[in-house]
Amino acid sequence: MATSRLPSHQRMFYSMAAIGAAAIALLCHAATSLYFGRQPSNEDGALLLVIALATGIAYYRFEQLLSTRTMAFMLWRAILTWSQVVMVTLLAFILLPIEHRNLGREILQAWAFLTPVALLPGLALMRLSAQHLYGASQYVRRAIFIMPGFQAQTLAIRLRRSPAMGILVDGYFDDTPRPEPLDSLPYLGNLPQAVEHLKEQKSNVAFISMTLMKTPYAQPIMNQLGDSTSAIYLIPESPALGDFEVSVSNMAGVPLLRLHDTQILGIARGIKRCMDLLFAGLMLLAAGVPMLIIAALVRLSSPGPILFRQTRYGLDGEPIQVMKFRSMYTHQPDPGKIHQATRGDPRITPVGRILRRTSLDELPQLFNVFNGSMSLVGPRPHAAEHNEFYRQQIRGYMLRHTVKPGITGWAQVNGLRGETDTLDKMMKRVEYDRYYIQHWSPWLDIRILFMTLRLVVHDSKAY
Repeated sequence: MATSRLPSHQRMFYSMAAIGAAAIALLCHAATSLYFGRQPSNEDGALLLVIALATGIAYYRFEQLLSTRTMAFMLWRAILTWSQVVMVTLLAFILLPIEHRNLGREILQAWAFLTPVALLPGLALMRLSAQHLYGASQYVRRAIFIMPGFQAQTLAIRLRRSPAMGILVDGYFDDTPRPEPLDSLPYLGNLPQAVEHLKEQKSNVAFISMTLMKTPYAQPIMNQLGDSTSAIYLIPESPALGDFEVSVSNMAGVPLLRLHDTQILGIARGIKRCMDLLFAGLMLLAAGVPMLIIAALVRLSSPGPILFRQTRYGLDGEPIQVMKFRSMYTHQPDPGKIHQATRGDPRITPVGRILRRTSLDELPQLFNVFNGSMSLVGPRPHAAEHNEFYRQQIRGYMLRHTVKPGITGWAQVNGLRGETDTLDKMMKRVEYDRYYIQHWSPWLDIRILFMTLRLVVHDSKAY
């Protein structure tokens, strides 16, 4: 799927939404403080700043406001986003010096439940306003596709579903009509007819596949577009691109079409590392005693080492030693053969079965996080034998190693964990891993950690 930077009008809309959400959060905090009879103090300033920033940042790129999804889906995602804001605020409340901490805790609890009552109607109103502003008949723009491909078909479907985009697609031009019409769009004519259509300026927007550039009509059509008032968009359409996600980038002032890159660079890398050390440290403090108990149970339940060490690939494909609590009986693996754990696998010990179901066998990887070979969140590292096999089968497989591997990941919290007994399952996992790499943010990491906690309680894919 092709993505691009947000146009300025959408950035302005999202900025207003972020400011509105932050204002609602602050007003609700003031209301709860007033209800509990607490007088404002100087120490409240830092906490209020955290609330404003956390809420504004969380809802700035809240894409569901302009998405093709339903209102109910938007409100559900808004609640999930709000839970992230609450987590950041609670962490700030713990770390900041707060007067009358017990009373402050009661206010914060009431605020966390009160704010969504005001926030959700506010977001719903923003979404309806966007649909009215962009979808009003006097503002709707008419669009055509020229030589559309798969990406164009996806775009046409989404434009039809989303009146907030304010674009009505009239149809498409191509050499010949498609056997299966493009999302039921009418065939408007061949490429010479596209030139005539553009001369008459019947359209406000033209979506052009880059495959047009291989035809003799590329120059006449582009010349005519240059003499029109239409908005012009190029859609990367090429079988060679495959499942690469194409996005617009800029490097040293030169515009580029980016097929793959990571967002975890520069200051983002430092932020992610600080988050890893902070959260891994808190987890170790909470899990220290349970880990000692687990170590004793593993040692007593079956002969063999407590920890299982396995060579896997890390950042840039470099080998790393990943640690887990041993969950299987000791055995000698067949060199060069792939033996994934399966449901009911006789190699798994009774204690190991519990550990794997609850993912507690992964706890020693917190030490991998501390030594810098892994992150809390990232693509799960596979055994070296698996890597060598799948890198030959799946194009772009090794792009997973653009970042550090993680204890948990975007693929795992979306149901793609456990045995990959078909190539399609691994391809889907790689797709989710690459999405994470190109769309990383601190909020995405926090969301994945929350989703992982839920899966620790129950996950049908764990065995």
